[in-house]
Amino acid sequence: MNIGVDMDGVLTDIQGFNRKYAPAYFRIKFKRDAADLESYDIREMFSCTDKEFLAYWKRHLFLYAITEPARKDAKKIIAKLRSEGHSIYIISKRVFANRKTFMGKLMRLVVRNWLWRNGIRYKEIVFCDNDILDSKQTVCLEKNIDVMIDDEAVNINAIAPVAKVICYDTTYNRECEGENILRVSGWDEIYRVISDMGNA
Repeated sequence: MNIGVDMDGVLTDIQGFNRKYAPAYFRIKFKRDAADLESYDIREMFSCTDKEFLAYWKRHLFLYAITEPARKDAKKIIAKLRSEGHSIYIISKRVFANRKTFMGKLMRLVVRNWLWRNGIRYKEIVFCDNDILDSKQTVCLEKNIDVMIDDEAVNINAIAPVAKVICYDTTYNRECEGENILRVSGWDEIYRVISDMGNA
């Protein structure tokens, strides 16, 4: 099978990163406590403006992109899937990564280096446009993706009409349900679901 794998929220725990770093930053910088720590987006977590959102990520983006570890068992399960003949496509909307600018080139380098350091091997990596809601759906069709592993509701809902979606369970995607959506809570469970698909 062709398996699509998201990065932020699937290979990494971006919500965990924000829960760790954002409360102190917003308390010190903007004298504000979290409004909703269960959210995916910093703007919702802290009811902050776009300017405050950008200030947070300007300070924390590369800390996150370089140092945040891969989720438990991601490396092991991806290696196992590859050894069984599956093709792994990293399909990411990582900010800046699809741009033809210095920042885009730098982020692509950071991503590829992070994947290498974390032992995650793949057939191909595709950087989607973060400003286009259904950009991952287009990639899934172009690459004949059989199943996509994602955590963000907008991506899950866009991809489900064209491919199976394994929804990595988080507090911010609980409303995602449907015939083509299968919910999991870890990489071992991802392996079981994909194995069941192959056997079926």
